[in-house]
Formats: sequence, structure tokens, C-alpha cells
Amino acid sequence: MKRLACVVSVIAFSAVSVWAGGDDDKKPATIKEVMKKLHKGADAPLNKLKTAFKADSPDWKSIQDLSKGFVTLGADLPKNDAPKGDKADFKKLAEAYYENAKALDAGAKKKDKPAAEAAFKKVSTSCMACHKDHKPD
Repeated sequence: MKRLACVVSVIAFSAVSVWAGGDDDKKPATIKEVMKKLHKGADAPLNKLKTAFKADSPDWKSIQDLSKGFVTLGADLPKNDAPKGDKADFKKLAEAYYENAKALDAGAKKKDKPAAEAAFKKVSTSCMACHKDHKPD
């Protein structure tokens, strides 16, 4: 009986330790990591989504899987500091990117092509506004 109590105590302590630590200790992805993972290259999620939306009947499972990455990594953008330029302006642009990524994901979950495509367009056209003022030379 004492052994069972010890095992239960250890498991409970471990669970609380994991829960208390959570993902809060996880370091956010850098701006460079986010851009590389989502936007860089022909095989990037950005290009895959662009192709997927061209179909009359899109592959919603694929779009949903890809949109999750935009939400996950998009959430990290506002956690970074502006590499150059006005910090408040960068935060505003980064938060807008994240909001548009969430709208893309919501549209994908609902299989609402016009909504998902509109949000995707906002995500994919937000590059220059941010790069112009905040991307290091």
C-alpha cells in the first residue's frame, strides 16, 4: 500500500511539474525561422496554399494542415523584436499577420473557400509592408 502511495505521489508530482512548465518556457521561433519555414522555396507552405486555392474543389485536409503552421508560427512573430525600424509598427504588422493566419485557419476549418482565400491573400501580400521598414539590409 505504501508503494502504491509513493508511485501515485511521484506521478502526481511529475504531472504538476510538466503542467506548470508547459510551453511557456519554449522559446518563440525567430522571424527568420518563421519566414524560412512558411515562405521560402517552391515547396513552402505559402506556395502549396497558392496552388491549392487554384483548384475548383480544394483539398481541404491539406489546406487545414498547412494553415495550422501559419497560426503556430504566426503567433511567434509578435513575440520578436523589430530587427530595424519602429518597434510598435513592427508589432502591429506582426499581430496583423497572426490575425490573418487565424482567419485563414478558421476559413479552412469551415471549408469556406472565399474566406480562407481572402485571409490567405492578406497573409501573402503583407510581406512588403514589413520588409520595407523592418527587414535588416
